[in-house]
Amino acid sequence: MNLVRVVAPHFVAGFETDGIVRRTAPILKRMLGWTDDRARKYISRKGWRASVVPEQIAFSFEGKSLILDTTKPNKYDLPD
Repeated sequence: MNLVRVVAPHFVAGFETDGIVRRTAPILKRMLGWTDDRARKYISRKGWRASVVPEQIAFSFEGKSLILDTTKPNKYDLPD
């Protein structure tokens, strides 16, 4: 499973894929179930940028991947 970071003018978000988009930040939810090729074309057409996050920094917290939607305030306090 790869974590992909998407950067747009008004947000930074991510999704997880194994060839098919399996999980997304809420702002990218329309891409659920898409192939990587379809997601790549959509991201390009929108003028956004995407990059695969290296495995060394794609970590999880309590068994859940950290997919962040910066369009909404953070309601969770992470431990120090």
